[in-house]
Parts: sequence; structure tokens; C-alpha cells
Amino acid sequence: MGKAQLLDPVRLPIPKKKSASPKDEIKKLSSALKKATKHNTQLKENLSKSLPPDELEIYESYIEMINDPEVVDQTIAYIEKEQCNVDFAYYQIQKGFISSIEQLDDPYLKQRAEDLRMITNGVLECMLEKHSKNNSIDTPSILIADKIDPNQLAELNPKLLLGLITSKGGITDHTTIIAKALGIPFLIGVKNVTEKITTGDLVILDSEHQCVTLHPSSELIEQTQLKIEQQKINWDKERERAKEKAYTQSNKTIEVLANVGSLQEAIDASDCGADGIGLLRTELCFIEQASLPNEKKHFEFYSELLSNLPDKTHTLRLLDFGSDKQFPGLPSSPEENPAMGNRALRLGFMHYELLLKPQIRAFLRLSSTFKIQILCPMITTLEDLDQIKKAIKLENDTIHSTGKTKTPIPPIGIMVEVPNVALHPELFVPQADFFSFGTNDLAQFIMAADRTNAQVAHYLESANPSLVQCITAYVNHAKEYHKKVSICGELASNPDYLKHFIELGVASLSMPPRLIPKIKAQITSFD
Repeated sequence: MGKAQLLDPVRLPIPKKKSASPKDEIKKLSSALKKATKHNTQLKENLSKSLPPDELEIYESYIEMINDPEVVDQTIAYIEKEQCNVDFAYYQIQKGFISSIEQLDDPYLKQRAEDLRMITNGVLECMLEKHSKNNSIDTPSILIADKIDPNQLAELNPKLLLGLITSKGGITDHTTIIAKALGIPFLIGVKNVTEKITTGDLVILDSEHQCVTLHPSSELIEQTQLKIEQQKINWDKERERAKEKAYTQSNKTIEVLANVGSLQEAIDASDCGADGIGLLRTELCFIEQASLPNEKKHFEFYSELLSNLPDKTHTLRLLDFGSDKQFPGLPSSPEENPAMGNRALRLGFMHYELLLKPQIRAFLRLSSTFKIQILCPMITTLEDLDQIKKAIKLENDTIHSTGKTKTPIPPIGIMVEVPNVALHPELFVPQADFFSFGTNDLAQFIMAADRTNAQVAHYLESANPSLVQCITAYVNHAKEYHKKVSICGELASNPDYLKHFIELGVASLSMPPRLIPKIKAQITSFD
């Protein structure tokens, strides 16, 4: 609840002018592209403390769009042919691309047209040196807009942004993704909202019931204030209770762990009562770096991160670069289908000295201070598992050959995310120490639906019965060998399956830190 503030749309007049020097106009284009690239890089840095690295990858795609060679070449050709000003030429070229995308009968691609329009406005602002300053907020406000792009959202102070209401947008909208990640309440698709609400109006935004109340009565204001206060009290209580292990009323339990990809998320995990780190996405810790980390950097970073939960058991996944997580410092070649290409351990063994060796050695050194287990991604065959187990043993022997005290090799587990592994627990359960279901990747392979493609993402929910069937088979086989099975994908935080997983005997569930208190509270409510 708060005062509304309307976001003014950016309007840039683009008249055509004759230019005496096309070379100067082309120089202006280069300068504007550099400024726009720098601006997006800065926005990414501003959000890096609030968002995990995978949510920030959107800015890499924006930078690619800014520097699209086809757009640059066509703009230069237009300037030379028409002998005109760069801003008019650039606008005309981008307008053509935007128009052609909008004509396609595809909501996902139409959303990409909105991204391109945002990029175009940003570059034009750099050309014209008219960067909008009238849309900042200096008091707690609910922002009202026809639409808002991710860059505009990133420029706002999240501590003052109480909520967001727009008349346009969708679930694949990058603004929606960022707002959700920042924990900002929002409503999208509210018709005529900018016509009905003006700056200064008191507004109640109820995202739970999908409604907006304008000019609420004094009675409703009082009720809403009480509800907001109660939600804060409930959250604080849940978070405090989450610091203890959660048991059902019949004394059954399941560990609730955190998915972590940064130092901040490790701090959040501790604050939200995680029973440990169930998935350390180690590649996200370094995806921002200009060069690949050496053994020392690996060791120092993980030590600082794990120190936030010093007495817990942590599952550290070996680097899972490739597919949708590219590392700029790593040589790579284009692939038709990167999700099923050279990624994770396949890529790791291709660049063993750069990728796997320093990380394995850092893990082994960490095991003398912290209780860790090593998770191997993209295992597809028993030969894959044998290869990584031999590599870990080799590095362990090498470390001890230098005179260092010998320590046992940490437990080595499999990320169950490939159908061949998911369908054959009888083959893989005897060969690994523990198992973690990566339900996101496994779902996309089961349903033949790329999880990064919004056009087919709706298929993924239909994978749940198949996923549960695979998990059930693994748990039943693992019990015979006294080994643990955990879940670390979206399914782990799905409340519809929580009771079933407890009854089944799943050892742990791993999820984003802020979901932990609510899941633990739900566990304690079960019989």
C-alpha cells in the first residue's frame, strides 16, 4: 500500500537531417553503442548484490543486441546512402526490425520486440544525450506504467519501490522475472491503469488476489495495514523457526537445503534457516570473472562462502559451464543444441587443466575443514562416472604425494538429470555415494521441451508424474544400499509433493533460500 507514481513514457523526436559528414555520423554511432554497452554493464553491476548471476544473464543478451553487427552495418549503409543524421538512420533500421517481429503470431517473439524497442530507446538517448531523469523515485511508491523495461526497473531504488502495476507485460517478460527475483509485488495486464491512476493516488496492490484498490476507505486502509504487519510478523516467525530442523507431528523429517550461486545467497541461506547447501552452483560464482579461476581462487571463494554455514553438510557441484551458462574466457564453438552438447563434465575434460583440475584440487583441500560432498553434473553413462572418480582419486594422490596429510575423498554423487541415468537406478545406485535429482534438466529431456524457450515451457509441468516415478524408483533402490536421494530442481519446492517426498524417504530438498521458511512451516503442519 502506498502513493502511486506514474512512469512517463520516453518520447524522442527523430527528425531527418542532412549531414555534411557521414564519417562523423558513423563515429557518433560507435560512441553511442559504447555508452549504451557501458550503461547496461553498470545496471548489471548495480543488481549483482540483489540477484543471483543466472538472473543477470539477461544483460549479456542486451549487450549483444546493442552491438548486433547486422544493425550496425545496415545503419552505416543507410547513413552513407541518405547522407543523413545517425539517430534518424538508426531509428529507421531498428523500426524495421521491430515491425517485422511484431507481425509474427508469437507472444514470445513479440516480447523480444519490446526488448529491442528498449534497446533502441537506450541507444538513441546516448546519441541525443537526453537520458531521462524524470522517472526516479525518492519516496516509497507504487510505480504505475503502461509498461516498464528491465533497464528502467534496474535504475530505481528497490528499497523505495513498494510495488509495480503495468497495463502490458507477460510471464515471459524480463521485467516480471527481475521483479519476482527482487521480491517486488507486481500486477501485469491491468487495463487502462495509467488512465485511472495518477501520481499521488493512494493504492493497494494485492498480488495474492490479483486486484488493485484505488482510493481505499479508511476502514480498508486500517485492515490492509494490519494484514501487512501480520505478514511481516508471520515471515519473521517462520524464518526464526526455520533455524531449527523441521519435523512432522509424527516425528518424520526431511532436510531443507539451499540452492546457492553467490556469497549473498549463502548469507541468505543462513538467515533463512537452511540445513545446509544442497546445490552450490559453482559456475555462477565465477561467471562474472574475466578469466578462469585457479586453484587458489576456487579455494578462497568457497571457504568464504561455506563459512556462513560452518557446521552443515554442503553439496558442491563441479562446474556446469555450457548450454545456457557460457563463460566468456573459455574457447567454444557453436552447437546446434548446446543443452545436449559439450557442457559440464564433457566440457570439463576437454579443458581439464583449466576447468576440472583446479576445482577438484580446491574441493579436496576444502574437505579437511568443511563437511562436503562432490556432485557430478551431466553423468550419462557408467564410463562417465568412472572417468570423474579416477580424476578425483588422481588429484587426491597428487596432493598427498607432496607431503600433505592424507584425508579421505569426500562422497561422490551423481546429478540425475539425463534419462539414461534416471531410468536405470539398478546400474547407477551401486556405483555412486549419493544422488541428486536435477528436475529442471530432466524435465526438459523427458518432454523434449527446452526449458529456456518460453514457447514450449508449458510442457514442463506435465513432466511431474514421470519425475516422481523416477525419484520413487531411485529412493527404493538407494534404501537397499543405505544411500541418500535428494531433489534440487523446481519440484523440490512444490508444496503439492512435499508430503509424498517425506513419506517416500527422500533425504533432502534444495531450493532458493527465501522459500525455506515456508516449506519448513508446512512440514511442521503435517501429521
